[in-house]
This record gives sequence, structure tokens and C-alpha cells, in this order.
Amino acid sequence: MFNKPYEWEKELYKDIFTLVRIDDISSIANYNVDFIKHAHDVLIRQSISESNQRKEYIKAEIIDTSQHLSHKIVQLWGNLNIGYVIVENGTLPENIVYTQALYLAIEEYGNCHGLGNFVIWRDHDLMWSSEKSAMKYGPPPYPNAIKPIKSSYITYVTLNNDLKSNLEEWCNYTVDVKVKKNTYEFNDQVGYKNLREDFSIRDDDLIIARTTRIIPQKRLDRDIYVINRVNQLFIQNDIDRKALLFVAGDPNEDAYYYQQLVVLSKKLNAESAIKFLGSLHHRGLPSQGQMYTIDDLYYSCDLVSFLTSWDYDSYGNPIGEAISHQRCYITTSYEYYDEVYGQHGFIAPIMKISEGNDGLPDENFIDALYKLINNKQLMKEIAKKNYLIGRQLLSSNISDIFDLNFGGVYAR
Repeated sequence: MFNKPYEWEKELYKDIFTLVRIDDISSIANYNVDFIKHAHDVLIRQSISESNQRKEYIKAEIIDTSQHLSHKIVQLWGNLNIGYVIVENGTLPENIVYTQALYLAIEEYGNCHGLGNFVIWRDHDLMWSSEKSAMKYGPPPYPNAIKPIKSSYITYVTLNNDLKSNLEEWCNYTVDVKVKKNTYEFNDQVGYKNLREDFSIRDDDLIIARTTRIIPQKRLDRDIYVINRVNQLFIQNDIDRKALLFVAGDPNEDAYYYQQLVVLSKKLNAESAIKFLGSLHHRGLPSQGQMYTIDDLYYSCDLVSFLTSWDYDSYGNPIGEAISHQRCYITTSYEYYDEVYGQHGFIAPIMKISEGNDGLPDENFIDALYKLINNKQLMKEIAKKNYLIGRQLLSSNISDIFDLNFGGVYAR
């Protein structure tokens, strides 16, 4: 999306945000996709070998480019009369030119306007919690990623204590990181659309919702396998039910992987049990012609699946969304599951995985899932218990999110 004008996003967020771009970034020498990608491959991913002299040249170009970019950021903030800044995933080294520019802009803007703590720097993902096996961000200690700096203007935030500890250690304990959990709306389920009617699905049939990006790291192949096995068991046990998988996600994000899933579903003769709904928005956003929302899908399903890979997710939002919609869920024991959910008493069938064992569901997991879905009373009790725990632990609280010791910010 580098330097591309907003299109459909403007309509989507028109009643919530005013979307803007930094003007004329193409006038900055070297600030283009090719330079950013090459710098990433050489300095971050380390997939391209260059001489030390060449590396130092690239680093010097990054410093020069980020200085020019920071001036444009400061100018934009000033024109918009910005009072608070929230940076999302700024530490993740996708574009270290921009990360460096943000730090320069924060210091200049804060100093020029006499501000106090006016920035939330929130890292949802970090190098050691996202795609480690793919080495997308290179090997530790990630020497060329931009480390958080000690600043009177910035409050650093991440999702869990393990990420906090690792981030502080990586920064040689020069910064303090706060933990702020993701939160969810625990509202009454009224006014939702039941997808069962439109798809002619019986009340007794099982709908599993999968609401993640359609990419290999999310392991949707596991869901197709699960649907196939559950339907086999229904037939073997002479139970007049059918299990269906409803997938919400963009099939075009990784078209090759999507086609692999289609081929797998055909191979397992499970094609009729799988519905790809495309990207769905949450209720409250313009539908862009969509017939359904994510909330409609949660309302219509029996349980939510999150069979993600070991090292991809540092939180697991679909689990929290399932809990807040009072639905059961299934999950893998991904790296951060226990800290985010498991330790708090949430109940679910869990597919046991590890860094070295991250394959398909075994029969123990299938058996636990099958016993659960054939006990509707137990499903209601688990969903209710999870909901009550979640309402105490994961409820949205705007004042809590923004009560981060802001001070000295001039009025807006």
C-alpha cells in the first residue's frame, strides 16, 4: 500500500476517522518501495549479502531519508493541529525508514509545542512473536531494527507480560513498557442476521466460524481437516447432522494459498461443507454492499475456530470475540495462549502443538471436539462461564486504554 491513495477505506471509515497521507513523499530521494525492500532484505531479513561498506552506505541513506520524511510528518501534524499520536506496530521492522522518521518527528513536534507525554507506541506484534519460523524479520538480536528510545513524550504498550519482558530486555531496560490487553464489546446480541436462513442450514447442523486472514500461518488447512473428520463421525455414528465451516477473510490476500485450501477441500470431499464469505466488517462500519457482518457470523455459529500456528499470534482476537459473543471456541496451544487466555480459566478443546510439533489435529483433539459438539447443554454452560470471566477481564474500557499518564498536552 506504499504511497497509494486511499480508496474504499475512505467510505469505510468516513464517520470515524479522517484519513490522510503525508504529502509528496515521492520527492524524497530513495524513499520508494525498491529501496525499502532492499534495505529490509539486507539489514533485517539478511537474505541478501552485502559488503560492510555497502551496509554502512544503506544505513546512512536511511538516516538521511528519515530526516527528510520526519520534516513532512511534523508539517502534517502541525497543519492538522494534532494533540495525541498513537503508533501501531512501529517497532516491527517492516519499514525502518518510517520508524526512524517517527521518532525524529515525535521529538521535534513535542519540543516545538511544549508537550508532555502525548504518544502511545503500541506494539501488537514483535519480531520474536510473529513469523519466527519464516524468519521474516531475521535472526535475533535483530541488530538493525530500531529499538524504542527513552522519551518523555512516549508511553510504550504491548499485549502481554512476556512481550513486555522481551521488549524491555532487548532495549537494555532503557524503557518501561506497559501491558494493555485487547478488549471486546460484551453487549446483548440483538439485531443480528442469522446466516442459517440464507444458506438453508438446519438448526441442528454445526457451524464453525473461522475469522482470520487466509494465509498459511493461520493454518486453515486444519479447519478443513476438522470439518471432514467431524462429518465422517456423524455418518459413522448415524447422526443426522452436518458440520460446516464459514470462513471470513480475503481470498485474494494470498491467492495461491486460497487455491491450496480449495484443492484440499475437494481432495477430502469437503467442498460443500466450506463457505468462503470474503472479508467481513464489524457491525457499525459501512457494509460496502456486504450482506453480513462479522457479528452476524458469530451470532449464527456454534463455535469459533482459531487453530493458528505456534509462533504467529501474540494475542488471538477471534478467541476474545467468541467469548464476548457467548460462543464456544477451539484453539491450538499457540505460544501465547496460556498467558492471554488459558491461565484465566477459559475452557475450550485445545489442540496441543509446540515449536517442533505443529501439524494436523490428532484424534485426541478430534474426540474432545466431537464430545463437546454433541452436548449442547455443556456448550451453553462453557460459553456462559467463559463470557462471565471475559466480561471481567476483557471488557472494553476507553478510559483504561487512554489513562496512560498523559500530561502537558495542550488543549484541542
